[in-house]
Amino acid sequence: MVDFGSLVGTSGDVTVYDLEKLFATLDVKSTHTEPRLAQREAMQQITARNEERDLVLKISTGAGKTTVGLLYLLGYAKKFKEPVVYLCPTTQLVEQVLEEAGRLGILAVAYPAGETYPDASAMRGRAILVCTYEKMFNAKSTFNRSDVQLLPCALVLDDAHAGAENVRKQFTLRISGDAFTALKEVLAARCKAYHPTKWSDVEFADPLTTLEVPHWIWSDLASDIRLALHEFSEERDFLFVWPYLESILPLCRCVVSGSVAEIAPEILPTSLVRPFHQAKHRLFMSATLADDSLLTRELGVDASATTNPILPPSDKGLGERMILAPSLIDPDLDRGFVIRLCTELAKTYKVVVLTSSELLATDWVDAGAKFYVGDTFSEGVQKLRDSSSGVNFAVFAQRYDGVDLPDDACRILVIDGIPHGESLIDRADAQMVFTPGGVRNRTVFRIEQGMGRPVRSHADYAVVLLVGADITSYVGRNDVLSAMTADTKNQIELSIELAELVRRSNPENPELAVRHVVEQCLGRDAGWKDFYAKKVRDVARPIKTVDSARINFANEERASYVLAMNNNAMDAVQQLRAAINAAGISGEERGVVLQRLSRIAYQTDPGEALRIQQAARADCSSAAIPPDAPRKPSSPGAKTVAEKFCAWFGRFSTANAAVIEAKKIADSIDLDGKPRTVERAIRSLGEALGADSSMPEQEFSAGPDNLWFWGARCFVIEVKNENQNTLHKTDSGQLHDSLQWARENYPEWADRISPITVAKVQIADNDAHYPDDVRVLGVEGCRALGTALHQLCQKMAMQGPVFLTPANVLSEMTAFGLTPEQLLSRHTSRIQ
Repeated sequence: MVDFGSLVGTSGDVTVYDLEKLFATLDVKSTHTEPRLAQREAMQQITARNEERDLVLKISTGAGKTTVGLLYLLGYAKKFKEPVVYLCPTTQLVEQVLEEAGRLGILAVAYPAGETYPDASAMRGRAILVCTYEKMFNAKSTFNRSDVQLLPCALVLDDAHAGAENVRKQFTLRISGDAFTALKEVLAARCKAYHPTKWSDVEFADPLTTLEVPHWIWSDLASDIRLALHEFSEERDFLFVWPYLESILPLCRCVVSGSVAEIAPEILPTSLVRPFHQAKHRLFMSATLADDSLLTRELGVDASATTNPILPPSDKGLGERMILAPSLIDPDLDRGFVIRLCTELAKTYKVVVLTSSELLATDWVDAGAKFYVGDTFSEGVQKLRDSSSGVNFAVFAQRYDGVDLPDDACRILVIDGIPHGESLIDRADAQMVFTPGGVRNRTVFRIEQGMGRPVRSHADYAVVLLVGADITSYVGRNDVLSAMTADTKNQIELSIELAELVRRSNPENPELAVRHVVEQCLGRDAGWKDFYAKKVRDVARPIKTVDSARINFANEERASYVLAMNNNAMDAVQQLRAAINAAGISGEERGVVLQRLSRIAYQTDPGEALRIQQAARADCSSAAIPPDAPRKPSSPGAKTVAEKFCAWFGRFSTANAAVIEAKKIADSIDLDGKPRTVERAIRSLGEALGADSSMPEQEFSAGPDNLWFWGARCFVIEVKNENQNTLHKTDSGQLHDSLQWARENYPEWADRISPITVAKVQIADNDAHYPDDVRVLGVEGCRALGTALHQLCQKMAMQGPVFLTPANVLSEMTAFGLTPEQLLSRHTSRIQ
């Protein structure tokens, strides 16, 4: 074939960077003859800012960001005649980008996993290279091979929020087997001395336990850890990660469980990834990005780009989603009801279920759903998109992104359970008390990502069902709503209003009411569409504000860690300390960032670092306990029991969400469960009842299993639910030790301490010498307390917010037998 373009000079090349003009030169398919208005606006802003290195484009799903990203790269490929790369979170999205490029008449080629050499046309800048984040960011990337040396002049990072999580995975080392044993041997003595209880759980392979190794212990042992793990460096799990971490171990976090451990940097050293770090131009695109600072902190995006994102004015936002939490309509509309409902709906519509675990997926499989996991995931997505496949009912576990199911591929989406992260560090972060979804709001993000799977354009529509007491009460919390994007928050708030409307439409038969309202959406009922338009589409979209202070702090924190990674910890400490003060961070979040400061400071001044850690712990109970710090919960504040209950109830955006949380607590107090599970349930029960509730033995490795400062009493609680016949001498001895601990640490409460043993039995062995005033909280007592809490919340929900006052709450708590004195007299019994 003759290259006629080369014979007439460079008329086919675009040396002036103008995306609209570039689009006009393409041989596009008939479906793409004209860009949409939102696309045109994005092109214009990108063109005007094309000299900037980093740009952030925030545009809704289905608004055409893939087209914009391809044009962005094509313009630079023609301008510089150098390689350009389009990054996607999943292989499925790689395929979609290639298809879109074909429709636009743009040459694009894949660079799949396992392929060493990229297409020659891409190396010359004649084609756009499309691959996953993993392909570029792993430590043995073929981009860096001596016989490849692929350094793109421009990058597009699609679904950048999900991409950032994918990049973090490439810097996270998961350790198991012999390597885990070797790591434990190094950590054992120091970690056991730090927290005997949790380390004992680790040694007994408790699957629920997690222990984050305190940074001073980790730093002290870094050389030994490096030596112990280096012998595994050629194993597959290590091969693609260890080179990133080996030289910066002291600045990494380590979380240990009963069978695995994870090591990851606090701040990702993305400068080690040459194709990313040295690219002249980078475009970060996302439809779901509530926390703008994440891109700067995680990926090093210029703060000027995140504070000034490209926001096409004509972007119409999300498609139509009817979000329903059936248990908010009626607490009896539980998970079993939704499974039955979806089984029926799957006869007419395509139903997709996203579960938080493979265990939850089995119930859906029993109901007729096909389970796609691992290598069959892509097959499942394709079958759902194929109208002739016969697959109408599918379930995926732990897949909240990369599942694009537009139009009839999914009309009913079910999110079953809170989508906690898969990693140990995610689990540890999700427990941080100052944020509802972990340090990076990962849980909130995964819920938003999941809810977006079936609605892939402004014209699309679907019903989204939230199933399970955990996720229903979670999204009902005010702090969770505030962490969501404005569009999702509006739709969740609409779902709360919708729940009330459905409840009132047929109070005698809520099951039928739910079925009817679902059919109204799927049947395109004109009244529903008008209602949705009035409540969501016709409402002026809020002006998206940018939290410049948070972005600037993220930028300074990242710069500080870069200094520390380059062996300049002293300057790093000064810079981060100044940034913390300038940002005005306070409360529990301040405690978390002070702990990060302490980690850096420990590299040059251990004494000062531990003083900083003391301040971190004072601000945030999630921070590690430094040496010589008091190992006890704080003394209770001045608020009354009723005031604390009002505050707990007020955390939820709807009263029914509080009712569901109370029911979840009641159901969790199961004395047939594991002791740790019961201890957590007792803590949650105490919090709901207005007690200052803690687990000293778990949190401090000292004191009782549970401690309640409730009203005028201090309850010292030991959980012995595994005893099947009697209570033993060792049990009474442990209670005596806990009582002595309480008297020594809280002398002002010494004459108001009440000992309680939670157990299925109330008979003690002859040599078990329990205190005379000890009480046993048994199966019936636990059940009665849980039921009374649930009924109290139902009563408060029925009365309405005007009655949520301390005086009325105190009266109702007394009526339901939920005062400290009634706990002793009504719900517990003497030991025999």
